Amino acid sequence: MWTISRIEEADYGCEERMPGEPLMVLVTLTNEFGEVIRFEAAENWIELQGLDEGDEWPEDIEGEDSSRQDEWMENYYRAVEEMEDN
Repeated sequence: MWTISRIEEADYGCEERMPGEPLMVLVTLTNEFGEVIRFEAAENWIELQGLDEGDEWPEDIEGEDSSRQDEWMENYYRAVEEMEDN
């Protein structure tokens, strides 16, 4: 089981978000073995799920379905890069 140990604003550095780009947060998960995973997620998705620090992560991040979120994020970033190039 993975538990949300921290949710914090993602660091955009000196870059601004693109118009329409969702606000991202940095999510830190820990499990009973002390393993830690960090990734970015859309803040509005976290809010819609009603997730907060101390809650159990609702998805199996190590199973087959976990790759769908990674694939979605990769496609999203690729689209943003293409917009920036134009």
